[in-house]
Amino acid sequence: MVARLIISDLDGCISPEESRAWEGALFDQFANMCRAASAGKSALAPMTLCTGRPQPYVEVLMKILDIRYTAICEAGAVYYNLQDNRSYFAPSVTKEMIQGLHRLRSYIDSEILPVFSGLVYQFGKEAQISLFSEHPECFISITPRILAFAETIPGLEVNITPTPYYLNIDLKGVTKGAAISGLIHKLGLSRETIAGIGDTLGDMSIRDSVGFFACPVNAVPELKAVADYVSPYPDVCGMLDILRRPEMQRY
Repeated sequence: MVARLIISDLDGCISPEESRAWEGALFDQFANMCRAASAGKSALAPMTLCTGRPQPYVEVLMKILDIRYTAICEAGAVYYNLQDNRSYFAPSVTKEMIQGLHRLRSYIDSEILPVFSGLVYQFGKEAQISLFSEHPECFISITPRILAFAETIPGLEVNITPTPYYLNIDLKGVTKGAAISGLIHKLGLSRETIAGIGDTLGDMSIRDSVGFFACPVNAVPELKAVADYVSPYPDVCGMLDILRRPEMQRY
């Protein structure tokens, strides 16, 4: 494989899943690798991001890492291009879906948040809802309630996926993989020249949309089982290890 582009998730790969400070020295190594790749000063293929995080968060990282390709935000619902500062929905996201999500959020505001102490929104999202809790065992009780209400909203179908600390409510049919396929088609690239990195079940569609897929050791077992390479190291240490693989080189 000759990589033309690397597409990576954020939490659990570039940064820790936990709400704690990043390891500065290791992140600096990673940032320097990304910057050199973007400038064509190394053999490493350039990178972009594919994450559940909202656009403002992604924009900051793109500036730090000098990422020049379009990034994917909100688990495939939103594209963001730093060059022209433009955000736009994926083609599969409709106005009716967004209106339905607004109704679902109102329900969560009034019926879910008051009941589960410590449960909070991740602000800044337009086409996805993410709930954070330091006690994610509550997600087992929350999920069926949200799904039941969503079924009462015409035209709204959602998938709910837990990560170690977040409960992500995504529009059905709107995935990271679909967004990646749209991006590489627009770039005129082929699946076989794309490398992907992820760590949770939400990244399974990344695996299905790239030619080479790797994950850090902290990835969920289901993802490690289908990866082409599993690093023996966690999050950013694993990322640095993965980026040194020959499959990540553009030559």
